[in-house]
Amino acid sequence: MNLPHMSVATPTGLSFEVPDLLMVGAWAEFHGLKMTIDLDIHTGTEEYEEIVNIIAPGTRHNRWMIWRSAEGIVVQPRMGRPMLFDVMTDALDLLIPASE
Repeated sequence: MNLPHMSVATPTGLSFEVPDLLMVGAWAEFHGLKMTIDLDIHTGTEEYEEIVNIIAPGTRHNRWMIWRSAEGIVVQPRMGRPMLFDVMTDALDLLIPASE
């Protein structure tokens, strides 16, 4: 019996390593921000296993959305273009430098 060939597409957003999630949570708390995680998001043409949302106090809107792609860590600001980073520490340091 021959079964039809089914291709499995790689999701746009992959799940994070646990240490990265812990780091983002601690970073957000330190800077007075809220972190939430959305799981299994489908946008019609794209699929995300996890999206991390960083929310400023007093607002319901994301300041940044962060996901992991096959190319690296992607940060999408509320306004502006997505940015790509090799590691989470570089992304967080650009968003709010450690000296602040």
